[in-house]
Amino acid sequence: MSESGTGNIEERIARLEQQDQRLTRALELLARHEAAPAAKAGRDWDAYAAVIASFIGILALAISGYTAHVQRQQLRAQVWPYLQLEFSNVHLSFSAVNQGTGPASITAVRVTVDGAPVGTWSDVKKVAGFTDKERVVFSTLSKAVLSTGTVFTIAKPDDDEQSQAKFKELLPGKKHALSFTVCYCSVLEDCWVAYLGKPGYDDLPETCPITATETFRD
Repeated sequence: MSESGTGNIEERIARLEQQDQRLTRALELLARHEAAPAAKAGRDWDAYAAVIASFIGILALAISGYTAHVQRQQLRAQVWPYLQLEFSNVHLSFSAVNQGTGPASITAVRVTVDGAPVGTWSDVKKVAGFTDKERVVFSTLSKAVLSTGTVFTIAKPDDDEQSQAKFKELLPGKKHALSFTVCYCSVLEDCWVAYLGKPGYDDLPETCPITATETFRD
């Protein structure tokens, strides 16, 4: 969809440039005819006609290009994802919420424990000192596609007291603070970055800051 929309606009711009070149040649021809003796008036009319035709063609292409631009902006608004990363110290969970108008396609995830990137959920449990008695339910966020209105639970503990007590160590500001950075795109391949605990939203697309060595694999 993105390639098709962009291709149509580029094609119209190319046609507009061709019309501009034709208009320039027609104006040069008209200037030469006006400088020459008025022996062949019929050719002057041909030059005027070429100028008018070129001008009309340029105007039509300009309107067409602007219309395509407006349509693309409207389409962007209709498929715009807005991903927020949240945590709860009441329900003890980390989650991702798509509050936009279109699906959010996750392209890369970075997970850190105590500020250091880890590669898998097993690494998270190892670094944070989890045992087999402390159970946590983890979800696969990497490469997920979240439809609008989706609340995606990334991680939460089991209901037993020991698991919940250990899970609290992963909350921001705690002993083994867990943090997330998520790169995601719309269906038009406009991309943004969501950070856990970072309020607000920049409506301009952003380059993903996650390197290959930092990419979370689960």
